[in-house]
Amino acid sequence: MPQKPKKERTDEVEEVIVTKPVVAVEAKPTIEVVTEKKVITTEPEIEIRRPATLAQALTERAVAVVKPRTRVKRMTHTRRVA
Repeated sequence: MPQKPKKERTDEVEEVIVTKPVVAVEAKPTIEVVTEKKVITTEPEIEIRRPATLAQALTERAVAVVKPRTRVKRMTHTRRVA
């Protein structure tokens, strides 16, 4: 097969370089402020104590015991200051 002749481009493209002034923005130092708060709550917890062996289970009943339970909840709040 004969090769096709390459087409020559008749369009001429002009390259234009446009320069724009650049404004530099200075970065301000930022500080992260972390506020931590502890909330301690005491609430009752019910524990059921059951006999350990079969002989104890036949003679003793299960006993409910109320115990105080302390919970510590930490709340953190982070914010940035510029």
